Amino acid sequence: MKRFLLLGGVLLILFVYFGLNYSGFCFAQMRYLSNEEKIRAVFDFQNSRNTLPINNFPNSEQVKDKSFDGYNLAHIKYKSFDEYIVLYPDCCAVNPGGGYEVPPAKFLDRILGYNSGDVVVINFHPRFLNKNGEIETVEVRFDNYLQNCGKPG
Repeated sequence: MKRFLLLGGVLLILFVYFGLNYSGFCFAQMRYLSNEEKIRAVFDFQNSRNTLPINNFPNSEQVKDKSFDGYNLAHIKYKSFDEYIVLYPDCCAVNPGGGYEVPPAKFLDRILGYNSGDVVVINFHPRFLNKNGEIETVEVRFDNYLQNCGKPG
């Protein structure tokens, strides 16, 4: 009887742990992240990149990458998410529906906390200098998964 109770208790603890992970609970902070925190995490990830994978970038040969004084798909970074959201208030959503450009989440990733199951969609507007030295923007949609504590995956 004691073995049955011990085994049942262990299974119950594992079930609760994996269930909370599956639901997106962040154990490091002991809470669920808000949608704003998820959007900020993805924005910070995309904005911190030196170059962006953009298929529809106009005049990519004119975009100067200051890291090696050559031309590449570099962008002028925003100072903060607050600056960006003032310019583009309807840029971002968590699980907006429709199709996504990311593969479906794997079950093991969900129960281990490597994927929260939420997709953060940002219509990002990278800024770049054109050949005349003027700042231009282009809209690019980024779909990102997050780990349970907000790290983009």
